[in-house]
Amino acid sequence: MTKKLLFVQWRMFVNSIRSKGAKGIGGIALSVIVVGIFVVLLSKLAWEVSGFIPQQLIGDLFPYISIISVSMILLLGIPQIFKSLYSESDLSFLFTMPIPTRSIFWVKYIQSFVGIPIIVFLLTFIPLVIYGLNIGANFLYYPVLLFVLLSNIVIGLSLAYLFNLGLIQILPASRANELMTVMSALSGLLIYVLFQIPNFFYDEPIGKESIGQLPAFPKWLPLSWGGDAVSSAITGATGFLIPIVLLILIAAIVALLSSTLVEKGFRTGWIRLSEGGKKKKQKTKVKKGNAISHPIIAVGKKEWLSVKRDLREWMVFMPLGFFAIFAIFGFVSSGVNISDLREHGNVTWVIAQGLFLFIYAMFNGSMSAAAIAREGKSISILRMLPLTGNQIALGKLWISWLLPLIMLSIIEIAIGIFLNWTVYQHIAGILMNALVTVGISSIGIWIGTIGAKYNPANPQNRVKFVPSLLLMFLSYIYLFIAMIPFGILIIPSETGEFLSSVSTDFGGFIGLVAKLAASFIEMKTNSPILTFILALISMAIISLGTATITLLLSGKKLDKGIKIEMVSESRTKLR
Repeated sequence: MTKKLLFVQWRMFVNSIRSKGAKGIGGIALSVIVVGIFVVLLSKLAWEVSGFIPQQLIGDLFPYISIISVSMILLLGIPQIFKSLYSESDLSFLFTMPIPTRSIFWVKYIQSFVGIPIIVFLLTFIPLVIYGLNIGANFLYYPVLLFVLLSNIVIGLSLAYLFNLGLIQILPASRANELMTVMSALSGLLIYVLFQIPNFFYDEPIGKESIGQLPAFPKWLPLSWGGDAVSSAITGATGFLIPIVLLILIAAIVALLSSTLVEKGFRTGWIRLSEGGKKKKQKTKVKKGNAISHPIIAVGKKEWLSVKRDLREWMVFMPLGFFAIFAIFGFVSSGVNISDLREHGNVTWVIAQGLFLFIYAMFNGSMSAAAIAREGKSISILRMLPLTGNQIALGKLWISWLLPLIMLSIIEIAIGIFLNWTVYQHIAGILMNALVTVGISSIGIWIGTIGAKYNPANPQNRVKFVPSLLLMFLSYIYLFIAMIPFGILIIPSETGEFLSSVSTDFGGFIGLVAKLAASFIEMKTNSPILTFILALISMAIISLGTATITLLLSGKKLDKGIKIEMVSESRTKLR
């Protein structure tokens, strides 16, 4: 039965590629090219390092290769396996057939090799073969390497299945898809951390000395068995037999262990997810004297409740993790003294404001645009309410503007305390960010009315591709214009003479801009308080003016009626 199911699955895969035509073939070809590029790069690296990594060190280094392989399968494979076990469209048909559940499970298990596991295998096997060819390894090295890497793949894949089959018995069905989305995002973050770890421990490129300093794994760990088998096979010694047999035995045991949860974890878990979570009956409480909220406040509260109850809504802030890791690793590896940074609070404050505004431009616009598409199929119901388009736009604007401001302001305050900023700098930074980001959020609302998209399987992607590019472009153009008054305030007064010479040497637009900038700097030197007030007013005019224009445009679009592109999950059909 398992062989017949595998044949049917193969036919389904071939027919799905044919149905997509050139698009399907092009996608596979692109994937092969990308994986091939990484294989070539790693093979070139293996060829170069084979000159200074002796054969006796490969046994100590191999457990690290194994743990990276297993970690990548776990991090990247768990969400895919969850989808294969519980979200595939063919499951409802297969479970109605007189087919043992265990046979369906093993078909899904074998199918899972085509994906992350086979990519991880190619990224490790081919470079290690190149390494063996360069050092002149014994012919036993290659079959032993093949069995060891396949055993690692089976262990990683079986652990991923165990995780999914066990988790579905504990986790409420209503939260399962949200958790998988979070894990997909976290997997990329953890892989990024994994590649940054060597930069954290070593200031210079990794060589023979640094590899020799790596701590050895205990010999009783299965990861060490693979290294012992490979290091023995390089020289042609027969000492590889016991370690490789033990490793294959461990892989078989873990694979069989994952199949023990088939009935409760696979079939029952699919039924729970298909039926959805059971709603508990709540007693209705009579509330007296509750004041009715203003329509704009009520729309904002509705948006907050939608965001709060779905973890996937918060994935828009995931790039913050990459920025934080990059900053932490960069700071630690740079060797900068903390006391030096604390002594130059004015400089660090200016740099931090620029970085935070860059981050605001990345988050605020996309989060505001998503507020429109969040309505999905209920957009027609929203238009039946006694609300104007301007009220809807303002209601979505204030909550989409407030959430990133609160989150990033907390981070900014923590950084400011660490870098010894003054209270005035804290207040000025938060107020300036709050003022400037109003315009960015309003641009996002307007883009959302012209390019909204709703995908139930991917709720964090709610803007079409071209409008999302337009949003990014407009956000940074607006940020550049809005920050011109702030730039004039922080430019040293000594640059006024240079700008005056530029205005006389160059004509046209460049000369005009340099002349205006020189005039503002001269005014700042003569009257700093007046210049500060004018700069603040200019920033307010730019920000609030942009918000007014875009909100009026958004309100008109909402009054006329907007169209949200509804994306339906593609379903695989039996052929």
